Amino acid sequence: MDNFRTLEKKADLEETVENFPDAIVSFDLDGIVTSWNKAAEKMYGFSKEESIGRFLPFTPRYLINIEKQNIERIKNGEFLRDYETIRQRKDGTTIDVSLSVSPVRDQNENIIGGICISRDISEKKRFQKELIRRNQELSRLFFISSAMRGTLELERLLRMILTAVTMSDGLGFNRAILFLVDENRGILKGAMGVGPSSPEEAGKIWRDLSLEKKTLSDIIYEIETGALKKDSLLDRLSLSLEIPLSEDTILTRAVKEKKPFNIFNVKEEPLSDSVLIEQLETEAYAVAPLVSRDKVIGVIWVDNHFNKIPILEEDMTFLSAFSNHVASAVENTRLFEQVSQAEQELENIFESISDKIFFTTKDYIIKKVNKAVCEKLGMTPAEIIGKRCFEVFHGRTEPRKRCPHHKTIETKMAYIEELEEPYLGGTFITSSSPIFDNNGEFIGTVNVMRDITEIKKLREELILAQRMAALGEVAARVAHDIRNPLVSIGGFARRLERNLKGPLKEYAEIIVKEITGLEVILMEILSYIRGVSLERQMVSVDSLVEEITTTVKSELEEREITLVKEFNSPFQVFMDAGNIREALLNIITNAIHAIGKKGKIIIRTYKEKDFVAIEIKDTGIGIPEEALPFIFDPFFTTKGSGSTGLGLTITHKIIEKHKGRIEVESKPNTGSTFRVLLPLKNGG
Repeated sequence: MDNFRTLEKKADLEETVENFPDAIVSFDLDGIVTSWNKAAEKMYGFSKEESIGRFLPFTPRYLINIEKQNIERIKNGEFLRDYETIRQRKDGTTIDVSLSVSPVRDQNENIIGGICISRDISEKKRFQKELIRRNQELSRLFFISSAMRGTLELERLLRMILTAVTMSDGLGFNRAILFLVDENRGILKGAMGVGPSSPEEAGKIWRDLSLEKKTLSDIIYEIETGALKKDSLLDRLSLSLEIPLSEDTILTRAVKEKKPFNIFNVKEEPLSDSVLIEQLETEAYAVAPLVSRDKVIGVIWVDNHFNKIPILEEDMTFLSAFSNHVASAVENTRLFEQVSQAEQELENIFESISDKIFFTTKDYIIKKVNKAVCEKLGMTPAEIIGKRCFEVFHGRTEPRKRCPHHKTIETKMAYIEELEEPYLGGTFITSSSPIFDNNGEFIGTVNVMRDITEIKKLREELILAQRMAALGEVAARVAHDIRNPLVSIGGFARRLERNLKGPLKEYAEIIVKEITGLEVILMEILSYIRGVSLERQMVSVDSLVEEITTTVKSELEEREITLVKEFNSPFQVFMDAGNIREALLNIITNAIHAIGKKGKIIIRTYKEKDFVAIEIKDTGIGIPEEALPFIFDPFFTTKGSGSTGLGLTITHKIIEKHKGRIEVESKPNTGSTFRVLLPLKNGG
């Protein structure tokens, strides 16, 4: 009797379960269906025969792993109550359901499976979502506005916009691509894509990426580092998309007609973009133009590739409103980037200009300098900016009256002039121009300084060279005109000197002496005019200097001058020995004349880097400081009459011809030191 009642209760229970309005499904510990009621058949579209013996057939592929995790929880004796998730019907559509899942135990209290009671809450969810959609429109727009205000970087802004389009509590589309119009090429060019690459990734993104309980900075961080970050599969694919505006497609019509399109089935729409169908495998999509100042600058493309949810009219309404909202922001950001690029180019030009450029206030305060200013002053911008210009550039406590900048500040007019600046050690062409604000108020100056020290030196050298050339031409003509008569007079004077006696012989000796002096002067002039020609060979420096000192030995002894030799140069130099001998003899002769009687000459040779140095130091009267810059100029002399002033000029030309240099140090009443440096080349 008890068994009969038990069977009767079991039958009643099974009848109740079978006819229960909610879907009731039982399964074993592997998720294999063991029972399936009529409500389950109606809700999911699978018959009992199709379901029993299979893994829970209503589970979407992208939720299978989560479902297996739930089964593990059932194995541990947990209960899932009012658990909301997504289920997939036999026809592929999805519905929202509320689940209660309980473990099933045998007579020994061992868990052998689970039982799931499902209730279709799609309609409820639809109303909730609609309410949420309407309530969140303002919050989403606020988020987007905040994001757009928070960045002026175009790429960052675009990613924020597309992420807002695909977030679950944003516009909620599965995928989004932004195309921008390239007017020069006449195409729509894919600029960025955001969206998952698989159903599994879609489920994770929709769970994780949400506006709920997150700050704007949190959302931005997730956008830049999460699954929708730059260089995703969809992003890379979108960058390769190019659609000519000359083609007649839905995307190009959105541009030309400035209106959105909602394509429910690409197979039934002849203007569907084939490139999207082939590369994105989209079945339905929508597009909305980005219109800024009555001009289409791009298009937003969206679809629901993974959850297959149709794009409704209200979705299109909000997508269009969203597109209009962000179009101006995109355009402004693009313009800002263009301005930023132009500013950077101007900054690069400003820094690379070799002229020294600086800006000042009307109170002489330096506001900006370029690299050339810093290099000239040997200071950093931080050390210069904020100081008064006359302190930095003139080393003064007040403006310099001749300074063009000072004149501009006083008159509010532009000035340009050449200015010698001892503080900076050079000559500069300085220009200064006033700067006025939008109201015409004078606010400061822009100043440009060009260093023309070398140009001025070359200009002076050119003038000198021209003058010397003219002087040389005159000297050549004079030397030529007096040479022959001088030779005749000298010959006859020497013959008279040999044949005359008494007072007449003394007069003849005076004539010969003066003529000999004139011949020396004439030879120096002719030597200077002819210039220097070289016939080089390898010559021992020490041997050459030793030979030269031998020729002046008697004169040194006669004047009681001590000669000290310190030879430390066992090198050979590729030189014209005759010319170098003449150059060194000129210096030694000048040293002898500077000493007069009783003194010392020290001659040293040594190696200095890639040169052989020949140093000649005397204890003579020295050279006046004001004369030092001119001692190598033609016809300049401190010896008075009887000297052409060409000796050191010829010496300088000889050393320069050998690619060497000559240095001089001298102090009055102390002595002079001449240092000749000849390059070690092809020997040494």
